[in-house]
Amino acid sequence: MQREITEEHNVFEDNGEIMCAGWARRAVFNYNSEQSKTKGKHCERDCYFINNNEVSLYLSVENIGMEFAIKVAVADLKRGGVLCDKVVKKFLFTKNKLPESGTNGELLYTDKCVQLQLTNTTDVRYLKCDFIDFGGIKNLYFNINLKKTTGESLNELAPFERDRKYFYLKRFVPKFTANGIIRVGGIEYSLNEINSIAYLDWTRFSKPRKHNYQRLSSDCFIDGKRFSLCLASRVGDNRYGNENSFFLDGKLEKLSQINVKSTNGKLDRPWYFKAGISAVDITFKPFTVKGEPMAAIMDKTVIIFGRLYGEIKRVNLKNPIILDNAQAHIVLSEF
Repeated sequence: MQREITEEHNVFEDNGEIMCAGWARRAVFNYNSEQSKTKGKHCERDCYFINNNEVSLYLSVENIGMEFAIKVAVADLKRGGVLCDKVVKKFLFTKNKLPESGTNGELLYTDKCVQLQLTNTTDVRYLKCDFIDFGGIKNLYFNINLKKTTGESLNELAPFERDRKYFYLKRFVPKFTANGIIRVGGIEYSLNEINSIAYLDWTRFSKPRKHNYQRLSSDCFIDGKRFSLCLASRVGDNRYGNENSFFLDGKLEKLSQINVKSTNGKLDRPWYFKAGISAVDITFKPFTVKGEPMAAIMDKTVIIFGRLYGEIKRVNLKNPIILDNAQAHIVLSEF
């Protein structure tokens, strides 16, 4: 059974345990990291995925325990090919703290290879990066403004079964347009608010054990309507909610259990996702270039770029959502 939360709640009780569990259509879970009683194991991650018909940009900034990481991948959807790189700093005594508020806050990070700036304001998020010798062969530069549009978001809060001081808080926000540029070597990609969209995958968590996590996502236009998808594996106690959902024109439709048939680590092979009596029946097929999958491997994270085929009948059995060559990607990570 899934529980929809409609009223605002603090994430933590006074004793540091999770106050409630479930999912919501807006950001009703008020999060304050200072109230957590597992601060030594506290982790945070901001992941952006920006996409148009020509290029996809994946940016993840992570504090996982005492490790800080920046992971970037750029996929050329017309020419074929992926460039990726990462910066991982371990055993930091002070964290590069990520903005906790969606309306204010800033992260500034600089080393000999990377200059990264993430700035949140009331109306716009600013992403700016200079990455020298990106992928070991080229320089990467991007300067992008993300503007929020109307629509719902997925918000999930789950405790862990044995100790409710451990938690997993997720916000999947597929309601940004993008404007700016991405430059890799001598190739420049232009983003504008008409054809460029973005989502934010925001997570805060503290876990008693490691997880192998997988998520299938899509963010594109189907018949002139924005379609976004989030199908993810289980983290924590999901009896009252999970991440499985899709959005059509900004409206969230919740899904329950998804049956996944994967390929035992073969990145170039299809994945199959099914639920209910044909409520969801879709196939993810990776892009390949000269027989090799279009995938970015960055430390403990792998991004596979590809397309979706099949249909979703969850809303209307007689008029399903047809996924025919829809852009998508799979995120595999260990945390």
